[in-house]
Amino acid sequence: MKQAAVIVFLAAAVAPAQTMKELVKPYLVQALDNGNSFVSVSAASGMLLIAPDSLASIYGSNLAAPTAFAPPPYPTELGGISVQVVDSAGNSQQAPLLYVSPEQINFLMPSGMAEGLTTINLIGAAGMMGSGMVQNQNVAPALFTANGNGQGVVAATAYRTFIPGTRTGPVAVFQCGTAPGSCVSVPIDPGLDAPVTITLYATGIKGRSSDAGVTLTIGNTVVPLRSITSSDDMGPMSGVDQITFGLPLSLRGSGEVDIFLTVDGVNSNHARINIQ
Repeated sequence: MKQAAVIVFLAAAVAPAQTMKELVKPYLVQALDNGNSFVSVSAASGMLLIAPDSLASIYGSNLAAPTAFAPPPYPTELGGISVQVVDSAGNSQQAPLLYVSPEQINFLMPSGMAEGLTTINLIGAAGMMGSGMVQNQNVAPALFTANGNGQGVVAATAYRTFIPGTRTGPVAVFQCGTAPGSCVSVPIDPGLDAPVTITLYATGIKGRSSDAGVTLTIGNTVVPLRSITSSDDMGPMSGVDQITFGLPLSLRGSGEVDIFLTVDGVNSNHARINIQ
């Protein structure tokens, strides 16, 4: 899958995904029982934890009258709706908005928000429409997955370098059918004289203490990382972190196994990758 296709995928991943709505439904029921108007989760994993400069989603009902997308740089008002974030220290910021609809709103958690229980206020033309609480902390690592629900095969791009020389070729990590939730892993040959380099797409790790604080585990093996890149807040990949690594030959024959990040001691959701 080419880089441009992954960017399109990530845009879709934070747009409506029935699989994610089903995953979040129990959290929404609990939030409503606790007096919240909606629930806020990581847009990548659906987990009840978000971090500054990460992509998040609000789920509920009657959130916005229209359905609207926004191109980057993302506005703080979309479809007559704005999202106010008030952190545990009382600091308030308006969140950049990617998408609004009656049942889902996608936003970029503002930078510089203090850790702790955070209030999310939904504001319309007539004033306050509802509020909810979410746990905010410096890092909340979450891997994007191909099915858009934080589960199953990981969303990633890969290429193979043919030695000697610099000739490269794309490597499939997953393939998808037409039905929602139909993406499955594709076995990856680690190669010998044609090694594979993989890039994962995540959110919630921009506030890491250092790159040394990030580890990647595949199966039971910690894999060395080549680079970690966190996007700025103005471009099409706002809120997206990219983790690049070489696929070790020692993982040959692993089959479909778990893959996850640990950032400053916090684990991401577990996705899957298939190694031939």
